[in-house]
Amino acid sequence: MKKEKTALQMIAGAARCPEYGPAMVKALMKKLDMNEKGFALLMNVTPTTVRLWTSGAVHPCGTAKRLMQIYDTGPEIVSIIAGEKEIVNAT
Repeated sequence: MKKEKTALQMIAGAARCPEYGPAMVKALMKKLDMNEKGFALLMNVTPTTVRLWTSGAVHPCGTAKRLMQIYDTGPEIVSIIAGEKEIVNAT
């Protein structure tokens, strides 16, 4: 009987976060259908920070990259965070 991996085990076994350079940040914003202001709210940073990421003047920190990876992998989490969708327990 195969036991499902926990979220912690999956994260621990995951590869390093992508670098999320300007093109990847812009692509994620497009995927999530967000402008700089909306993406800044989601990431809990200022729109200026998002602008710096998208221009390449500054690189996202490790925590920001992990959040971007989560949103990129499971964009539906944004709806859950916004309260538009309920979390479904798969037990």
